[in-house]
Amino acid sequence: MGASSPSLVGPGLLLVLLTALISGASTFANGYAVAGTSSAVFVTFRNLLVAFLVLPLGLLAFRGASERPSARQWGILLVIGLVGGAIPFLLFFQGIALATAAGGATTASFLYRTLFVLATVLGIVVLRERFHWKAVVGGALLLGGNFLLMALTTPVWTDGSAYVLAATLLWAGEYTLSKNLLRSLPSGLVAAGRMGFGAAFLLAYLGLTSQLGAVVLFSGAQWTWVALSAVLLSAFVGAWYAGLKRVDLGVATSVLVLGYPVTWLLAVAFQGAPLVTGELWGALLVVLGAFFVVGWRSLRELARWTLSRFPRSGRTTT
Repeated sequence: MGASSPSLVGPGLLLVLLTALISGASTFANGYAVAGTSSAVFVTFRNLLVAFLVLPLGLLAFRGASERPSARQWGILLVIGLVGGAIPFLLFFQGIALATAAGGATTASFLYRTLFVLATVLGIVVLRERFHWKAVVGGALLLGGNFLLMALTTPVWTDGSAYVLAATLLWAGEYTLSKNLLRSLPSGLVAAGRMGFGAAFLLAYLGLTSQLGAVVLFSGAQWTWVALSAVLLSAFVGAWYAGLKRVDLGVATSVLVLGYPVTWLLAVAFQGAPLVTGELWGALLVVLGAFFVVGWRSLRELARWTLSRFPRSGRTTT
């Protein structure tokens, strides 16, 4: 787990696990949400709503902080908003749309799930997180599981794949910046800064490309999907940055890969996708890989912390 304090491991892992579940559900829902809309307009107004939803977290963190952020820290938050809350969202949804049209959405999604590889390297090189051989074994299991979950009948590379890969690289870099900033700033402030500045950049992009007026074409049903997607992303952002503050970047992004089998299970349950044995083994390998990276000691800490939240039965009082 690196240098993370044992007292932070339990709640941090729980938050990251929750983020992975939210990520899987969000990916599934976004397939419906973005259908029939301009991906740039959808992303902008969805993220704008998210910025308003997470704003209270930022305000509480700002008021409760012992020190106000410096000019340098505000500058880093601005960069995080651009390279984490704006550009990669545009690239990712445009890439998924192009890949879907070419029949390669599954493989494009696989590229996004490799984010943990670069994030782990950046965590070791930039953040000086501890390297452990378990990360190599766990990473291999994660990649193998994702590969089995990928439909091999689809094109390996499409026009949209480059967009998704670029978004993945940007998010890996942004998570590294955010993890470093979380050492000195509250998670609520980093989350609000990422989504708030990101939404401002997205609005500016729509204005410069004359796309703002397209929002009036959204139907009531589409606005419902926008709202649902915004709620899921708000929950993702809140849990993710709170967990990332407590858990090493490489471990956190590895656990985040668990979102992929969650999306797959939802597709099987609600879209009638076939339950293929190879994909089932892939999902199991992803779970095994994630928990291999986390390690038994940290899992034990998570169990202890979770159990300590509940009162013991049969306790007597005097």
